[in-house]
Amino acid sequence: MNYLLQRRQTVVQNLKKASTDAFLVTNPVNVTYLTGFTGEDSFYFGSAKNSVVISDTRFEEQIKEECAELDAHIRNHNKTTYEAAAEVLNKSGVKTVAIEEDQITLGVLEQFKMLAPKVTFVPVSGVIEKQRILKDPAEIEQIKEAVRVAERAFRMFVATIRETDTEKEMVDSLEYYIRRAGGRSSSFPPIVAVGERGALPHAPPTSKPLGDGTKILVDWGADMLYKSDITRTLRSPFGTSPTRRNKFERVGVKFEEVYEVVLQAQNAALAAIKPGVKAKEVDAAARKVFASAQLSSAKDLKLADYFTHGLGHGIGLEVHEAPRVRSNSEDTLEAGMVITIEPGVYIPGWGGVRIEDDVLVTAHGASLLTTLPRELMSLEG
Repeated sequence: MNYLLQRRQTVVQNLKKASTDAFLVTNPVNVTYLTGFTGEDSFYFGSAKNSVVISDTRFEEQIKEECAELDAHIRNHNKTTYEAAAEVLNKSGVKTVAIEEDQITLGVLEQFKMLAPKVTFVPVSGVIEKQRILKDPAEIEQIKEAVRVAERAFRMFVATIRETDTEKEMVDSLEYYIRRAGGRSSSFPPIVAVGERGALPHAPPTSKPLGDGTKILVDWGADMLYKSDITRTLRSPFGTSPTRRNKFERVGVKFEEVYEVVLQAQNAALAAIKPGVKAKEVDAAARKVFASAQLSSAKDLKLADYFTHGLGHGIGLEVHEAPRVRSNSEDTLEAGMVITIEPGVYIPGWGGVRIEDDVLVTAHGASLLTTLPRELMSLEG
């Protein structure tokens, strides 16, 4: 099955519904989605009769390798990509062209109108992004591979970190292991937060060493063109002396208890996933667990107050894409979507616990793509 061809054909069918003759795609992620081309500074022109990658001489050979079945319009160094695109439009004879209004400025649109005066440009929004929400089998396999690479990297990471390693050093080593495991790069800058710094959901790395905390939150993913996004929070055997434990740990907020509630919230969300369910209902299932939770170690602590972000998001060519899994989302789950489920608790001065997994929505419910244990794990001392 040629899934790239199938995607382009779907775009053409949507163009007919919008009464336009062609689509000029300028978003580089959408160009990749439709063509398989992974370079930059390139556009795609698609119609019922034409499929053209518009690029420059730097990528001429790469286009032949990655999308040999498509025509290529290669500009030389003294022309802009916009001028090259206008040449393609004028040569094609199309009268109406859809253009991604979220990707171009008014100035660029005016430039296109001047360069292709016989063409009527029709601004459209989110057409290809909506198509990308449902993953085809080729995309699902690529996401699975990104998960496998991320998990291999994580196993190497936890086997080699030392008590004296700082957050910055651990981030650097994790990025190295992602590449060593086969990844193109990290999906995003990894997060490694020691002890109370786990209360920052997107904690930037510092010089704080692993030995200064009793827990460590790690959020990472592998870029294999398609992305993965995983979080684990682990017990650390190093920061166990009273002088190294923060005040919340000394008064009895137990890491194990908080972790168990977060895991229960994730399980409730996973159980709620099925086609036809609103994404906000999945978010609500997790929040219900936090709302009813009571810690024996801190009975006055309301964990619901410390779950401060949406439950998850779509993942694919981008780390964050539709659908949105949060309390105000109007998205409805469908089989073929790939989403993250990542409940978390962030208590200032104590730290955070987040468990994040990549999930395929199937006709029967949730299918976990990640295979790392979700139960509480400990680093070896």
